[in-house]
Amino acid sequence: MTTEEFKRNILRLQPRLQRTAENIIGDSDSAADVVQEAVIALWEQRPTIKTGEMEKLSLTVVKRRSIDLLRKRKPMVPIDAESLMLAEPPQDDSEERYRLARKLVDQLPQRQRDAILMKYEDGLSVEEIEKATGMSSTHVYATLSRAYKSLREAIKQYKEEQ
Repeated sequence: MTTEEFKRNILRLQPRLQRTAENIIGDSDSAADVVQEAVIALWEQRPTIKTGEMEKLSLTVVKRRSIDLLRKRKPMVPIDAESLMLAEPPQDDSEERYRLARKLVDQLPQRQRDAILMKYEDGLSVEEIEKATGMSSTHVYATLSRAYKSLREAIKQYKEEQ
């Protein structure tokens, strides 16, 4: 991509990138910083970017950097061990249960796994997951509910096999 094509595309996409970042972060100043960082990263990749890929790539970079910013702001809160046992395992016999829970979560469909990990590993609220993924809050709740159901069924099946 030439310098002129890059400038033309970024100027055209900038308002959309700004809105996307603001929707995820909720703060226009931080969103502007994220968009600026994304543009710098894209500029460095400019020679390898194809013209038709610019919009999709730039939105992806802005979304990921916005989520990264939210994660940095929000202190990492380990999951409550009774909920899904995903927190750092204690040194007793529950270490095996931790590994099993983590294995079962890793087997979930991508969207369910992402929602569970955002909620319990990253400590994000449903509203923050909604902003980060672009799903509605109803869809986030439904995705988490399906994930819980899948985990309950997988645990039940595991216990029956033992």
